[in-house]
Amino acid sequence: MKRVQAQAILGEMAASQHGLITSAQAAARGVDGVTLRRLRDARLLEPVGRGVYLISGAPAPTHLEIRIAWLRLDPARPAWERDGREEKDGVVSHRSACLLHQLGDIPAPNTELTVPGRLTTREPWVRLHRHDGPLPVDEITMVDGLPVTTVDRTVLDLLRDHADGGHAGGVIAEAERRGLLDLRALAHQLGQFGQRYAMAGVSGAELLSTLTAEAEQR
Repeated sequence: MKRVQAQAILGEMAASQHGLITSAQAAARGVDGVTLRRLRDARLLEPVGRGVYLISGAPAPTHLEIRIAWLRLDPARPAWERDGREEKDGVVSHRSACLLHQLGDIPAPNTELTVPGRLTTREPWVRLHRHDGPLPVDEITMVDGLPVTTVDRTVLDLLRDHADGGHAGGVIAEAERRGLLDLRALAHQLGQFGQRYAMAGVSGAELLSTLTAEAEQR
């Protein structure tokens, strides 16, 4: 395939993926490996991850590592066909979801994704949380082109994963300030996590109060 033709094909696709393209997507559209390598050597494509490229001249998108990890879960399918509800797809979750929702200051050293079934990754910086099938529709929202767990689901995931109490409390407090959480409804679901925070037997409301108080003391 001629370079100009390949550029046009990849550029059109990358325009809907924040400037990113995968080698599998390129191959599916007839751009062979030799042409892809020539585009890379000519610095018309910038490698940003295993099998993932940024089109030359496109600004680096926000949360690049998260986007790379998510694209690689199902690298041949275009981003616009993926909403996190398919058997081979995944959803940004846990601490990474906090980054997308811009909640709290919880450390997020890894990219965290919730995936159905037996999806795997070879990336040491990606942590997969397995779920029995895709997440329910009402627990997924789209943020900047990525499927992300809702704020409610994100908070529950953090507590289920025994995130630091002060950091989790900070996420909860900020979400409540921004009108993204109904604390009364959330409290009904928190009692199950008391033992994880050495507060066995407390009510959800009591745990919620303790976590937000820890956040204020930090």
